[in-house]
Amino acid sequence: MKSFRSRLKCFSFLAVLLIGLIGCSTSGGDNTGRLSLSLTDKSAPEYQQVWVTITDVYAHKDDDPEGSWTKILTVDRTINLLTLAGGIREELGMVDLAPGHYTQMRLMIGTTNFTNADLPANYIVNGNGNHPLKIPSGVQSGVKLVQGFDINDSSTTRLIFDFEVAASIVVAGNSGKYILRPTIHQIDDSQTRTNILGTVKDSSDTAIAGAAVDLQIFKARVTGQDYKDEITTYGSTTTDSSGKYLFWFLNIPTPITLDVVATNWSPSDNKVYAPAWDQVEGTVNGNAYERNFVLANPDATQVGQLKLRAIVNDNDSDKVADNTLFVTISVRQQTALTGTPWVEVKKLVIVGYDDEWTLASINTIDIDLPAGNNYEVVASVDGRPSLLETNVVISSAQPKSIDFSFPKPTV
Repeated sequence: MKSFRSRLKCFSFLAVLLIGLIGCSTSGGDNTGRLSLSLTDKSAPEYQQVWVTITDVYAHKDDDPEGSWTKILTVDRTINLLTLAGGIREELGMVDLAPGHYTQMRLMIGTTNFTNADLPANYIVNGNGNHPLKIPSGVQSGVKLVQGFDINDSSTTRLIFDFEVAASIVVAGNSGKYILRPTIHQIDDSQTRTNILGTVKDSSDTAIAGAAVDLQIFKARVTGQDYKDEITTYGSTTTDSSGKYLFWFLNIPTPITLDVVATNWSPSDNKVYAPAWDQVEGTVNGNAYERNFVLANPDATQVGQLKLRAIVNDNDSDKVADNTLFVTISVRQQTALTGTPWVEVKKLVIVGYDDEWTLASINTIDIDLPAGNNYEVVASVDGRPSLLETNVVISSAQPKSIDFSFPKPTV
């Protein structure tokens, strides 16, 4: 009997201890969840290396005061993005956060190289050597990600930053400058994967390697909306050696309509290829959507040239870094896609000089395009209303010249 009572007391003590432990883990915890952040990328065959420096990550919680940001992670890392293509991830870090809904994040792009202090913080390597990436003033305040995410008590939310090199680096016309305008998508690793995939070939059924494929979203033109905001890029990639491309997403809002646009502006054969496009309507998580393209190769009698120039009038040109302002050009072509009268077939940057400079100093750029009368061109500069040129006709008979002149900003 004594032995039985001793065992009973022992079991009772263990039961009390177990209940106490359970109580501590459920009701007396630290009331936090965890956020895991990693980085990935898509291929960009025109570059050998693309180095970008990320310093900090900030977040805004839904109940935080408007405009307030909290630093949640210090990264301080310079990363070659091209080593992350094909689904490879770079872990940025894990942090404890209070449960709730977070509406936005900001990634801060750094100015100091943490890998090699003798090199720029952000630069590309191609066949002509190293080239620093110039950071526009708008990027200096951080790359804003507005997809939002939730943190739950005692669980981990895993997010991936998809840094799309093909859409993030812009060559500034003939200036020899490269600009970093980061295009980053935030995806939730817990969601079902969605694929958009296909092939790009020429009219002889030969695969085109290195062709660009963009996912675009069109917003109908309304009063008060800036022209540059009508078309946004949801994703960009390039085809592999067999002409195949693949987008994969772990969280796509439903419903969403994506315009898929295929182009080949830097072909190895120096030919001009006509763009092609299709549409994915009502994209649903977990599905696969195949869109294949054939890019026609028009002969010389079906190709014309567009000559572009930009003049940016400024109140004080001394305030402009390097005495230049970068002008983004969007060349658009008319379509019959549902709800999308225009797609962007070419995006580039040229240098706009102050109008007091001599014409010989003003940068121009030429673009070869399939002949036709179904084009329009939008020019934009940070902080100013965009300019629109409509009814642009491209003819093989003579080049089409467009001068964009931005007025002085009002004070």
